[in-house]
Formats: sequence, structure tokens, C-alpha cells
Amino acid sequence: MRTRFALTAATIAIGLLLCTRTSAFVLNGPKWLVPTVPYVINTTNLDLPDAAVELAVRAGADVWSQQTAASIALSFTGRSAQTTTTNDGVNLIVFRNASSGSAIATTFAWSSGGAIIDADIVFWDGAFQFFTGSTGCTGGFYIEDIAAHEFGHVLGLGHSTSTAATMYPSVAPCDMRNRTLDADDIAGVTTLYPPSGVPRPPTGVRIVKFDN
Repeated sequence: MRTRFALTAATIAIGLLLCTRTSAFVLNGPKWLVPTVPYVINTTNLDLPDAAVELAVRAGADVWSQQTAASIALSFTGRSAQTTTTNDGVNLIVFRNASSGSAIATTFAWSSGGAIIDADIVFWDGAFQFFTGSTGCTGGFYIEDIAAHEFGHVLGLGHSTSTAATMYPSVAPCDMRNRTLDADDIAGVTTLYPPSGVPRPPTGVRIVKFDN
């Protein structure tokens, strides 16, 4: 089974920032059944040096291990020339000279029997300009922040209804808050992958949202 999730650009940034919503993380259902998820990056893009792209994507992935105690790790295993996103056992991050509506990036995930078996991320490079680091962004998006959101999907998280969460489905241009996980993101990923020594929740449970 294949699922896809996209992070969209915020057209009215102020409205998004002021909007109040009930906090809630969402679990898509399937999860990885291995402790380490390897991924490769095709760094070919329209905007930046390959080395800068690699470092920024890796930084986005690393927030999930550096800022949580989840018992799962995302491991960079090298660069790739592959461009095809398909269920081939290769977890690929690629920049595509194309657009997909308002989506900045899209994660494609395949699962079988409740287990994620492949996940690819596409940055829509033909529609948006990408930047790295923390300065110089104008009208585009920092790879670190977009990658942090998309790797949340790779791990099995859906879109949160909390505007403070990295997993909220839209983002304003040049926003750098996604690279710092919110408590909602941490709660979501540690529900999927409890820290070592913490009892795991019953299988087959899907958390959709919490209402106050």
C-alpha cells in the first residue's frame, strides 16, 4: 500500500500563526519494525551546491534522534544518482524540477502488514526556491525545516492539528521553526517508538486526535 503526504506553502502566514487549534499528533498506522532506517540523497538541484544540500537534509533527519528519545534512527548512507521514487527498498530523497500544486515536498511511503517498507521524499524544486542554514532566505524555504517535516512522515507521523508542531501541514516562507520539534511531535514519535525500557502500547491502536 502506498500513501503520500505533502507539506504546503502558507499563503496567509499571519492567519496561520494566529489560528488556535486543538493540539493533536496523528499516527498514520504503519511503522518501521527495524531500529535504523537508512536513506540516500540525490543532491542534484537547481539552487545550491551538492554539499550544502546533503548537510541540510541530514540536519532535518537528525532532529528526530537528537531532540527525542525515540528508539528509532535515521541513517544517511550516501549519495545516489537515482531519480525514481518507487517501492524498491531504497529510501530516497530527491529534488525534482517539477511542481505538485502547492506542495513544497511530498513523502511517498509503502507499507505491508502494518510495517513501513520504503519511503521516498521529493522536494518540488521546479516550484520553490530552497535555501540552507539560517540566513539569506527570500521567498523560499530552508531545506532543514522542510526535511524535518518530511522525515516525520517517513517515520510514520501524519499531519498534526497543532500549529506549533513540526508536523503541521503548512509553513510560511523562510520559517525556521520546524527544525525544533514541538512537544506534540515528540509525543507522537515516542508513541510510535518508545524509548528503550518503556513498555510499548498495544498494537493496532491508531491515535487520530485529542480533544480538550
